[in-house]
This record gives sequence, structure tokens and C-alpha cells, in this order.
Amino acid sequence: MLPETPVTTLLLIRHGETIDGPAPRCHGWTDLPLSETGRTQIARLREYLRAYLRDGQPVAIYSSDLQRSRQTADILTEGQNLRPTAVHALREINFGDLEGCLVDDLPERFPATVAAWRTNPATCRFPNGESFQEVKQRVLPIVERLLSAHAGATIAMALHSGVNRIILGWALGLPDEYLVRLEQDHGCLNVITFGPLHPRLRLHNFVPVLTGSH
Repeated sequence: MLPETPVTTLLLIRHGETIDGPAPRCHGWTDLPLSETGRTQIARLREYLRAYLRDGQPVAIYSSDLQRSRQTADILTEGQNLRPTAVHALREINFGDLEGCLVDDLPERFPATVAAWRTNPATCRFPNGESFQEVKQRVLPIVERLLSAHAGATIAMALHSGVNRIILGWALGLPDEYLVRLEQDHGCLNVITFGPLHPRLRLHNFVPVLTGSH
């Protein structure tokens, strides 16, 4: 018999769309608020969680200190006796010189960086920014500490696409170069449980579409 281990559930959420619209951009440390669409996306997710979360509401919710992440956490906790905690180390990757650029414009503006990314995204370091390895070094110790602090409970993290990919890849034991294969849409929900033997991915990149009374 294996010793009984409390199961910790992580609700890993990506923030909603920001005010500059849905077109893919390098949003790292650029501090933009949610758009009305983004607020609607998160409000819809909040209602889904309240209606369908079997294990009860989370005991804690964390965000980065960037507006889009903090506002997502605030919307998720509306009407609850729960105050989100912002953590600087949970910020998105710093894209450096690429901050704010449309992804479609990158091959022309930053051909060397795009070539390095296509060769191995895990080792590519953005000029005057960060690499995935550097983000892992600041994100994962915090995530491990928070999971340990809330062992046996359900917690939520309202974060960013790159940070979510790092957490998902760490939980699943994926090689770093595979992280870019993990889709993270605006307002999506991932559910990971941590218990005996190894973490389990229960839900990935789920975006609820609610109708009627739901």
C-alpha cells in the first residue's frame, strides 16, 4: 500500500485578451489592462468554475503583478471572500527588444532571433530580455513553494501563456523544446492534480462556452 498523500489541485488560468486586441504580439513585461472582450472571457470562466467545480472554490489565488494578470484574478474572485496575491516572479517572459511587436512582423524586424527560436525555442534568449531557462528559474521555485503551502487544497493561478507552458511542461516532465506545442488561449483553464506518484493533467486549454442559465 502506498502512503496516503493529500491531492493538491492547481487551476492554472491564462489572462483574458488585452486592450490591443487578439492579434498575437510579444506581450511580456508590457503592462496592459484587459479589454472588454478579455473581461467577458474571464467572467465566463468564473461562472463556469462556480457552476461546475466539484472540489469547491480555491482557498487561494495568485497572479503576477502585471495588470492583465491581476485583473483576471480580481474578476475570478468577485463576490468571494478571497483576496488575490500578486507575485512579481510569476510575470511573463521578458521579450526585451521584441516587446509589443506583432508576431507576424518578427521575421522582418528580428530575423536572427526568429532563426534562433526556430532552431531551439528553449535556448533562445530575447535581446535585452530573457530565455525560457531564466523564466523557469524564477517561476518554478515559487510554484513549488505555493503548492507545498496549500497541500491537499485547491488553488488557482491567473498567469500568462509562457509561464503556464513552463508549469505544464514541468508537471508533465516534457523537454523544454516541446513547451511551445502547448496551446494557451486567452481565458483558458488547465487543471493539474499533484498527489501520489506523479502530477496528472486533468484539463488542458479549456475555454468554456456557456449558454442559457449556465
